[in-house]
Amino acid sequence: MNWLRRQRPSYLYAAVIVAFVIFRCLLFAITTAGEYRLFKDYGDAVRKSSLDELYRTRDIEYPQLAVAFGSLVGLASDCLPDWTKHLVRLRPNKWEEPYTHESQAEHDEQDRYEAALGFVLFGIDAWCLWLVYAIARRIYPNDEPLARAGRMLGYVVTTGACGLILYDRQDLLVGWLALLALWALATGRPRLGYAILAAGAAYKLVPALLLPVWVMAAAAVKCGPNEPRGRFFSTMLGEAAIAALVLAAWPLLTYTFGGGERGFHYLKWHSQRGLQLEAPAAFPVLILDPASELGQGYGSFNLRGELADRTAKLLRLLMPLAALIAMGVSSRGFLAIKRGYAAVAPHVVASSLLIWVAFITFNKVGSPQYLIWVAPLVPLLPLRRRPERLWAVLILLAMIATTLIFPCRYNSDLIGKLVNGDPITWSGPTPLGVILLGVKSLTLLVATAWLAVLVWRNGDSD
Repeated sequence: MNWLRRQRPSYLYAAVIVAFVIFRCLLFAITTAGEYRLFKDYGDAVRKSSLDELYRTRDIEYPQLAVAFGSLVGLASDCLPDWTKHLVRLRPNKWEEPYTHESQAEHDEQDRYEAALGFVLFGIDAWCLWLVYAIARRIYPNDEPLARAGRMLGYVVTTGACGLILYDRQDLLVGWLALLALWALATGRPRLGYAILAAGAAYKLVPALLLPVWVMAAAAVKCGPNEPRGRFFSTMLGEAAIAALVLAAWPLLTYTFGGGERGFHYLKWHSQRGLQLEAPAAFPVLILDPASELGQGYGSFNLRGELADRTAKLLRLLMPLAALIAMGVSSRGFLAIKRGYAAVAPHVVASSLLIWVAFITFNKVGSPQYLIWVAPLVPLLPLRRRPERLWAVLILLAMIATTLIFPCRYNSDLIGKLVNGDPITWSGPTPLGVILLGVKSLTLLVATAWLAVLVWRNGDSD
């Protein structure tokens, strides 16, 4: 360790960047799943007509900016040389080939789009790495170069733990938006952070959950260290009103330019989903009700049965309640930390992680890409105390378990064989699959409770 400390900062950062590029090239080569086809379908429809027409004529499962991003990737694909199609043809997702319903030209176009999505996401990935460095330099000014390089390497590892789908899903942009909003806050522009998070809501809803954290941070700093609590709450109400006005632009613009009432169809679509197999609550349901069946609907594999249905209904209440409780736990720290935006930012990081991890843990949907939202923020925790470092290891374990579930063992040990055609039913998880689901479920539950304690204790730190 002393040898590393003696190295020039430029050498340390260069080593991280080299490791990042090599690791990402490997991940690009073995990216799996194939979600890009849906993004391309929506994006092509937008390019042929408009967002408004697409949402008025089809049932779309993503918010408007996510669909718009798919169309931007299409524009990038048009600019790529033809040889780039070969860069993705050895990926594991090619087990689905040959696509007999496609012409060779359509097949080539699909592969160029897949490559373009990877290139664009790599650019976002590199931007996130820089943001981790820039934010850490501002909010932890006393860190040694080795510590800053360590945070950058932490970003490479945590996002890499989700790496088999990192360049196939659009969820890295959720983490990128959170980092951008955090950078705006750390540089003294919380209202720019409001706008970034509001734009995030138009992209994938969940960034809006972090708006109360930015509001509390702005109120805490504006009040100063010696103001009474009443002053803090009145300032917070003023900032909340501003944030609400900024956020209101999202549904207004959606209604006007994104399909009218049908522009919000995706909210109903997701509300009707059952208990997804990968959701943390699915593990206890499998243990308590082995007779639960595995079916398919709304783009995922879901458990069917009386207990599974009751659990899904309960989680509709628990999920928003868990997020609200996390916000309440976070508020205690903002009452104590009032020294400036850079000083309050570490508590913002911890609070944001708590809200998102609680949201994921008590959600009836457990899509593997959800942890990609969390991964970019983990290296920006203070990580000076052992409990914080152990928590980071725990959430990394949850990410690894999630990757083992999907895509590594999904078909063989999670879904199993088709056993019935009416209704369509699969055999379900093997003992190994149940163990993996249990590891994910328990690590997320413990991580949520543990981080809640850490965030609560931040109120005692000053």
